[in-house]
Amino acid sequence: MASEEILVFTTIGDRDMAEEHISEMLEQGIIKSGTIFPEVELVYMWEGKITVDTENKILLKADSAHYPAIEEYIKKKHPYIAPEIIKMDVSFGSPAFKAFVADKIKRNAGA
Repeated sequence: MASEEILVFTTIGDRDMAEEHISEMLEQGIIKSGTIFPEVELVYMWEGKITVDTENKILLKADSAHYPAIEEYIKKKHPYIAPEIIKMDVSFGSPAFKAFVADKIKRNAGA
C-alpha cells in the first residue's frame, strides 16, 4: 500500500528562487515544508567530459494527493528544460513528529 506521505527532490541553481518556490508552494497548500541544501555539488558526464556544477538541492514534504500539483508547479516555474523531480513514498517517522507537523499546519491554516 502506498504511503499518504511523500518526499519530492528537485534542484535549482539560484538560492533565492528556491526559497521563492518553496514559499509559493506553502502558500498554495501543496507542501508541508521545504528544505534547501545549499550549494551541493552535482557530478555528471556532459559531452564526454566529467562536469561538476553547484546547485541547491530541495527536499519537499507533502501529502501524496498533492503530488500532481507539485510536479505541475515545478515544471511550470523551473528554469531548467527538464528539471529533476524525484518522488519517494515515505512515512514521516515518529508519531510525535507527525502530530507536531499536523498541529503546525492546522495553526497556520487558521492564521
